[in-house]
Amino acid sequence: MRLLVLGGTHHVGRAAVEEALARGHQVTTLTRGTSGPPADGVDARYADRRDPEAVAAALGDEFWDAAFDTWSQEPATVRAGATLLADRVAHYGYVSSRSVYAWPLVPGADESAPVVEGDPDSDDASDYATAKRGAELAVLDAFGERALVARAGLVIGPYEQVGRLPWWLERISRGGEVAAPGPADRPLQYVDGRDLAAWMLDRAEAGAGGLFDAVGLPGHTTTQALLAA
Repeated sequence: MRLLVLGGTHHVGRAAVEEALARGHQVTTLTRGTSGPPADGVDARYADRRDPEAVAAALGDEFWDAAFDTWSQEPATVRAGATLLADRVAHYGYVSSRSVYAWPLVPGADESAPVVEGDPDSDDASDYATAKRGAELAVLDAFGERALVARAGLVIGPYEQVGRLPWWLERISRGGEVAAPGPADRPLQYVDGRDLAAWMLDRAEAGAGGLFDAVGLPGHTTTQALLAA
């Protein structure tokens, strides 16, 4: 499979690149070149996604079997990229977020739960939930049933730059008593970025779209178990 990863230097994008290479796929990455070096073995292209002309020049007139996108800023950027690629990519996987669901959240709710309003043409990224929802709409408009929208839960794993799990790893490595949120048996839900990427690649290989929540099962672990590990 020829895979285009929009990003690919850290967190879920990097996990997708490494998993795809391990499976023997040909991987093209598109980055600004400011967040770290590309993985060995990729065809690295460079452009700022906020510059449509630069993106078009970097990608030329090539075709890919699938694209993988993790953009979390203004929806209009996703709209521009998805529109450019609609006739040149067979399958488009977008990493969205369960933050798109409207409050109050109902325990046990599934993908049919109400979501926030979103505008695929918006240049505003100040509200994460509405930005992600707008990006979802942009991808769905361009690709329809060829789109896979993964509404991820809290994502952890290698190459994370947000600082959530790395904060705990660094603090615990210093030793001594560590203040931790309670209760200790509070159930947690999260998803490892490598698992998320692998599942999305499975779907891409099968050419299967859809809209899914992507998070661990309720009670998969607890606060105490995670910090002890």
